[in-house]
Amino acid sequence: REQAGKILDLERTSFVLNSSWLAGLRLEEVVRLCSLFTVAQILEREDFTVRYREGRPIFLHEFLYPLLQGYDSVELKADVEIGATEQKFNLLAGRAMQEAFGQEKQVVITMPVLVGTDGRQKMSKSYRNHIPVDTTPVDMFGKVMSIPDDAMPEYFRLLTEVPPDECQRRIAASPRDAKAFLAAEIVSSFFGKEA
Repeated sequence: REQAGKILDLERTSFVLNSSWLAGLRLEEVVRLCSLFTVAQILEREDFTVRYREGRPIFLHEFLYPLLQGYDSVELKADVEIGATEQKFNLLAGRAMQEAFGQEKQVVITMPVLVGTDGRQKMSKSYRNHIPVDTTPVDMFGKVMSIPDDAMPEYFRLLTEVPPDECQRRIAASPRDAKAFLAAEIVSSFFGKEA
């Protein structure tokens, strides 16, 4: 909640736990959810396709994840769901489930996954390349300063409202100064200009 409060107005935000509906699902209901998709459809998910072609294992419980995430959309009667591009299959599963349950299908908005401070892998606490929103302004500034120069355009595009031509101009003039400007923009969006 504290982290979400850095971005969302908590007075207008509701938090729900999907365990309140998933924990009560009976086996026959889970089987009904499974009947809404074919194995071929599930294998269309890019990461499953790659693993299947490479002969790497895909466990049955992994097939359930998009179904249960899709069922969340049904229970919430979601009209919009936002997620990373890598979650597109799961988000679309929500639309398919809503249709099967006679609901209007949600609008799906996807956003690119931000590369982490290593400049290679997606930003993730697990990869130890993330910039937490619940840190100090000084730490956030320092972590942004540690990103590789070639990651700056993506950070500018996804995390600021600075026009692309200004970003390019700043980077071309002085990558170090551009990165300091970027770090200040990001810190101010979470902590205010004073910080």
